[in-house]
Amino acid sequence: MIHGNFITKLIILLIISSILFWANNFVWAQNLDKIEITAIDQFQKVAPGESLPIAIKLLNMGGSGRVDVQITYRVGDSSRNILSEESETVAVETTASFIKQVKIPPDLKPGKYFVLAELKYPDQKAPAVTTLPFFVEYKFFGFFLSQWLILGAVILLGSSSILLINYYVNKSRRIVVSNFDYKNVPGNLKPYYELISDIILSMRLHLGDKAISLANKLDGLKVSTNGEVLEIKKEPMEIVTLLTLAYEKNQGYHGIWISQKALNFREKMAKDSDKSEYRKTADLLSNVSKYFVKN
Repeated sequence: MIHGNFITKLIILLIISSILFWANNFVWAQNLDKIEITAIDQFQKVAPGESLPIAIKLLNMGGSGRVDVQITYRVGDSSRNILSEESETVAVETTASFIKQVKIPPDLKPGKYFVLAELKYPDQKAPAVTTLPFFVEYKFFGFFLSQWLILGAVILLGSSSILLINYYVNKSRRIVVSNFDYKNVPGNLKPYYELISDIILSMRLHLGDKAISLANKLDGLKVSTNGEVLEIKKEPMEIVTLLTLAYEKNQGYHGIWISQKALNFREKMAKDSDKSEYRKTADLLSNVSKYFVKN
């Protein structure tokens, strides 16, 4: 009876040992060969005809000494159609890591593709295949189309921001030079007609039609709805000063500033015989501005 129990236990032990050996051999076989590929860049992108760099890592080759392994690289589309293929033989021991440049066909259209790497070597017990997706995109002057679009968007946004900032910063300081023809006005009064028109039109940018209304409220000044000076019945420099004062009450310091800018421009463009009149008015405005206190 004891002998029979011993034989039974021995048989059970042999069965368990066989199962463990088979399981261990199965795990060893599954881990015997493994290949990994990873992207070099975070967003793997390449143009048609270029080479796609990928990082290759071979793991757990097993055995001792060097082994010649064959690696096949295939490029396929989203439908798993193989578009190109190339192979190479690499001598490794237990592990190996290197960078592979996979040639991309020059006729590929933009879109998503994948590169497949398959590892083979003598007495291989398990397949070793892995894939990595990548994108194909056209290049222009060395940059991808998406990069040009991003650059264009950044430039457009930056330019728009600069223009908007410049517009709002200089809105209160814009001046307009009138083109009214005062050919029937006496020569000594023509510079003042032009200057008053400039001031009115410049202030119209900031006050709208109210600028015309304020001008017509001045005693001795009459202007049309488009800002043309129709009549001056007082000393022109007095009209300029009163007009500037009226705008100061509605626009802060900008009325004087715009008047001075308009004067400077007209003085540069005027004939030598007229420059003195512009200079007199500019000096008067400069003196008037000293008595203003900005709120």
